[in-house]
Amino acid sequence: MRNLIRALRGKPVELSPKQQEKLAKAQARADAQIAAAEAAGRKAQEEYAAFAAAQGLPAQNVTAPTSLRDVVERAKDAFGELFDDRRDVIDPGPGADFNRPPAELEDPSERAQVVMREHAARDGARAPYTADRLPAVAFTCVAATGSTQLQAIADALTQANPAGVYGVYRVPDRFDHKRLKERDAYVEWEIVHTPGALTQAPTTVATSALSRAAHLVQRSPGDPSVLDEDVMGAALSGRPPDDCFGLTRFLTLRGTDTEGQVSWDAHIEGVLAITRTGLSDAFVEAAPHATLAPSPFHLEILDWESVAAWVAPWRWGPPRTPSPLPHLPSSPQELLTAYLEVVGVHSADCYGVQITRGREGDVADLSLASIRKNFRRPELPCADGERRVRFQTAEQVVLAYRDRPEYAAGRERWAAYQRDVLRARLDHLTGVRPPIVVDDHPRQSFAAEVLDFVNPLDAFSTFPQLFNRNQRPSLGPYCGELPET
Repeated sequence: MRNLIRALRGKPVELSPKQQEKLAKAQARADAQIAAAEAAGRKAQEEYAAFAAAQGLPAQNVTAPTSLRDVVERAKDAFGELFDDRRDVIDPGPGADFNRPPAELEDPSERAQVVMREHAARDGARAPYTADRLPAVAFTCVAATGSTQLQAIADALTQANPAGVYGVYRVPDRFDHKRLKERDAYVEWEIVHTPGALTQAPTTVATSALSRAAHLVQRSPGDPSVLDEDVMGAALSGRPPDDCFGLTRFLTLRGTDTEGQVSWDAHIEGVLAITRTGLSDAFVEAAPHATLAPSPFHLEILDWESVAAWVAPWRWGPPRTPSPLPHLPSSPQELLTAYLEVVGVHSADCYGVQITRGREGDVADLSLASIRKNFRRPELPCADGERRVRFQTAEQVVLAYRDRPEYAAGRERWAAYQRDVLRARLDHLTGVRPPIVVDDHPRQSFAAEVLDFVNPLDAFSTFPQLFNRNQRPSLGPYCGELPET
């Protein structure tokens, strides 16, 4: 058992002379079996080649594995192909292997030195593209629980100047892994601000919410879908950004226990606007809206997860060091800061910035490079001074800011910076509203679903739906249900 634990931790196994002798005999038997299997495989290939030549069939150029290691490596390659290497977003350059990145450093001091060098090199590469008036950016983390989070963030903002706050958002990490729900679980929020902006004159803080389940927008199949920021942007129409602390998606991370194995699902309940004065009920009372008023901001969505798949695929720990692609940012906070510096966005023009998710549902691994490390779940520092295991789910960096001509010029610099330095199209989600697609096929009867479920020949049948069988299909967040025809 001690050797098993050492092996799982990547440490050398200590064997007695008797164990070494047994291992040598077992290895000899395994080598003989592998050699016999390889000889049989070569013989079968030779026989097929002779048969194909006699029949005039084309030859099959298949390279057989030459060793057990080769078999394992091919299996890894096949499994690795299940992961998206995001090459439609990122150009990793020649020689980069998505599932076999460079070996990581284990020594903390060596890691710290490499991190500093890589970060300094990225700062230097970005410098020619930054705005003339560089914004100052600071991050402050607020500790809370699921039930106290909104009050905790309001308390943290009671002496803040909204003109100095870029945004406020729930940190998209799950900490408490013994609870499935979040009501009593530890959570964190992050405030992005200019230095000193949180210690100004006392002010009021109001939180307004719009639920994704509410029917606020009139849509039909094939129409553009609606983002959370589209709806809240219409509700905020006419309100200046210096009245707004933040506009953010209200994210929760809940667990599902299946036979002792817990998986984590992301849910976006709706969208929040944290302002000095609350929103009126007029927008909700007039719903559903046939058209939405234009948002008072430019909305930028950056694809952090494509970067993370390469440089930070381990959801339970820090980024890979050294980085497989050191020219890319190593954290979503670094990506957010880089955008603000290149475009030159200032806090007084920000309705909100956030690190969040766009997709709901199961949060999966990002690459084969992270699979082995999932057995290790280190405790990382938290905002309250404690150390906890942290499951990281960040997917997008979202910015909403009042547009100006100088920001349009800044986005041209950002496009050049992406092309020349990052070699990535991280803004490919900006402006995208996929069409609404609804499956309106008639549902089977309950009896038919039961028969399918108990049919031993149907391995893919699902459990019969017991509740809401007559519910109409959803048209998506804020868009209600598909009406009867």
